[in-house]
Amino acid sequence: MHVHVVQDLGQEELIKPHAPLKAACGRELGEAHEVARPESEQDFCTDCFSWTRRNKFQNFRCAVDLSPAPTSRA
Repeated sequence: MHVHVVQDLGQEELIKPHAPLKAACGRELGEAHEVARPESEQDFCTDCFSWTRRNKFQNFRCAVDLSPAPTSRA
């Protein structure tokens, strides 16, 4: 499970438990849940991590997607 970045300018609480949310990488999280910022770079979604590197002075929060993974049919 990768941690995604949500841009947070401090104006409103964007991450609401189990509500849909769009991450900085553009991925739509079906059921977002806020988590602490991971210590390891490997825990980030690679696209979100590149966003944080470019915008390192911006505030951001971290979220994971708790929605069930789609089942594949063979």
